[in-house]
Amino acid sequence: MTGARAAGDVLSHFWAPLCAVGASGPAGPNAQICVSVFGASIVPERPRLLVSLSKTNYTEGLVRESGRLSVTLLSDSQPDLLEPLGLRSGREGDKLAGLEVELTGSGAPTFPGGVGALDCEVLEPLDLGDATAFLVAVRDRWGLGGEQPLPWAVAKTVVGEEFLQRWAEKSAREQKAARAVMHWRD
Repeated sequence: MTGARAAGDVLSHFWAPLCAVGASGPAGPNAQICVSVFGASIVPERPRLLVSLSKTNYTEGLVRESGRLSVTLLSDSQPDLLEPLGLRSGREGDKLAGLEVELTGSGAPTFPGGVGALDCEVLEPLDLGDATAFLVAVRDRWGLGGEQPLPWAVAKTVVGEEFLQRWAEKSAREQKAARAVMHWRD
């Protein structure tokens, strides 16, 4: 089977569960929704992740500048975080205002009620053109209660049509910008 539709169906299985990735800078903490957080180590005492953030997102610059980030693996009870963390920009104000937030030792935000949270140190940024993939060392971790992760396929069924429309519009803008700078061969 060939074509964009067939490839899209298969590729959708490679998205990680929804995560909130946060960092802190001079203006304070910020976080965003991220679907690209993957394990990057088979050595138990040296856990690493690969976290890919679009360069259009404010949080990407905070991570690059601070060398630290947090990851909260969102639970299926946290779809309410998708709108403030996924559709608002930290460039336009404090998008964490009114949200329940805990800060790591480096000042990066985590979100109570998630499956778990991690405090990470950047080992190496990898330039992807349109995004930066940060290879990070997990320095601290907590959680892993009985909550279930929130995959995008489930989130789409509970966030409502208005959110999905706004998400599609934002994604279209980001994809247009990404096409112009991403590493790719035709």
